[in-house]
Amino acid sequence: MLIGNRQVSFCFRWLNLLVTVLLVMSAMSLAAQTLEIKLVDGRNGRPMVGTSAYVNVWVGGERKEAIAIPTDDNGIARLQLTLNPNEENIPISTGHGTIVEKHPVVKYDESFRINAPYVLCGAEGNRSWLDLKSFSTKEVLEHGYASGNTCGKVTATPQPGQVILFVRPLTFWEKMKQ
Repeated sequence: MLIGNRQVSFCFRWLNLLVTVLLVMSAMSLAAQTLEIKLVDGRNGRPMVGTSAYVNVWVGGERKEAIAIPTDDNGIARLQLTLNPNEENIPISTGHGTIVEKHPVVKYDESFRINAPYVLCGAEGNRSWLDLKSFSTKEVLEHGYASGNTCGKVTATPQPGQVILFVRPLTFWEKMKQ
């Protein structure tokens, strides 16, 4: 059975359109990605909010200073990753210590690190708030991450792009040891 020139031309146009749409969609998904870092009190499941609720984030290995991101009323700190240098609002290095930014936009990198001024409930061994937790950006964007919770019975299932950390405030004695 022979296919006419019109049918072949029509099929190629649809195939070309489909490939173009898929390429545009994949480019858009790489253009900007938002990471959500949610701090949850492991003892009771409530979000960690208030003036002392923030996360320190380092994206990639070049960044020396932490980006301190305050959490919102739901205990979520958001970080936008971009491939477009014109969208970035955080320099790689300032030489002045921690950078506080409510809506940071930084260059995409394959990894990032987080710490918070709390005890990680899933931490083994040294439970210092100075511990850094390292993540693969790709894994978090695709699957999400939820830490273990040894502080209580609360559990959570992360969404793609979301890091859920079960934490608790430091006790008086833990603060004194720091």
